[in-house]
Amino acid sequence: MIGFVNVCHPDYVNKAVSDMANKAQSVLKAKAIEIYVIEAPVIDYRSAEEAGKELVHARVDGVIIFLGSWIECSTAMALVREVEHMPMCLWGFGMFMENGTLNSTGSYVSFAMFKGSMDRVGYRYIPVLGFPEDTNVQKELVAFARASSGYQRLKHLRIGLIGYSAMSIYPGTFDHLLMRAKIGPEIEQMDSYTLINRAESISEVECGKAVEHFNQYAKMRSDVENSMLCKTAKIYVALKQLCAEHGWGSVNIKCQYEFSKEYKAVPCVPLSVLADEGIVSSCEGDILNTVSMAILNLLSGETVTYGDAMNHTENIVKFSTCGFAPFSLSREKFPEIRKFMPHPGFTGIQTSFVLKPGRVTVMRLIEDQSDYHIVYMTGEGLDTDLRQEYMPAIDVRLDGDIKTLIKSYSGQHYAICYGDYSDEIEVLAQILDIKTVRV
Repeated sequence: MIGFVNVCHPDYVNKAVSDMANKAQSVLKAKAIEIYVIEAPVIDYRSAEEAGKELVHARVDGVIIFLGSWIECSTAMALVREVEHMPMCLWGFGMFMENGTLNSTGSYVSFAMFKGSMDRVGYRYIPVLGFPEDTNVQKELVAFARASSGYQRLKHLRIGLIGYSAMSIYPGTFDHLLMRAKIGPEIEQMDSYTLINRAESISEVECGKAVEHFNQYAKMRSDVENSMLCKTAKIYVALKQLCAEHGWGSVNIKCQYEFSKEYKAVPCVPLSVLADEGIVSSCEGDILNTVSMAILNLLSGETVTYGDAMNHTENIVKFSTCGFAPFSLSREKFPEIRKFMPHPGFTGIQTSFVLKPGRVTVMRLIEDQSDYHIVYMTGEGLDTDLRQEYMPAIDVRLDGDIKTLIKSYSGQHYAICYGDYSDEIEVLAQILDIKTVRV
């Protein structure tokens, strides 16, 4: 929910100002943006402070400061001081035709003046200048609303980490406190034994129900042994129980080597099913990848996957996982579950299908020294084949330059979401005060 405040000067409040504010609110609602409106225009420091306190009490995700007319900076600043901890958008508009004459409420002048004020003291905010009917303005406002909601929800996201970073993947390691303070999520670490012990306690009846559940998502190839299927199903039940008990909206399992070689049952299928059930899921202990997936999920509301950057030919990059992929993203109507590809390091069952073609956004949150940045790209997901005849895959023709991606590589795992969310990523990064690199 986004707060909407019309800031004006008492001498300038007229029908044109009211009409423009009403039109702005109508456009936001038409774009499915839930808004909390401060009904009366804010015209002095008293009403500004009260409006700010009301918005804080309403727990809005962000605030649109709509400059309906000429303002005094002190009035707008009184509002800002109450909501400065929230994402803010400063929205003004220019002159308009009225009865054959180019008219003004003073909004454009106020925008230039108060933008300078906010910049001078270092406030982070999203500037928008234009009329409500302008499609580019609408696009900017949608991006602000989604990014503001994503920012607030990131602060309340709990991610379960089973084990830690696998196979000495250095880019998968992270600073727990920096992640919590700078980006938002709380990471709750749990040993692999806890999940395995819980899985061992799952009854055969619960196992059978889970297997039936798997069959609703995919068809089983004949090479899937019942004993392995049940063992995997028990991991799913145990993992789902832990997510519910701990309030995890996302989960990551260190597969290698505890599950893949020692327990001899990879969690690819359980994680894939959970992903389709709304739990952002990932593996190999790479929390930065998991948080990247969570960001795309919060910005889009869609199911998110990821892939290792495996290869490129010109500007077409192949992304592929070992055996994880949400079934809803399959190109095929009936995706498959099969025995894991023959390999000395892996035992169990996996998903085995190609991801559907379509526009995609690909991104990774990268931890620097005491800070973060985001590398992201958009492109066209192409029809392709299984990697090495087993593994889920998607080829992406980048909109950008492959050389930029090569220079920007800071890890092999990249979150993938269908649709273009580049504007939302840029706004979220501005709210978080981190840099972006667009490929």
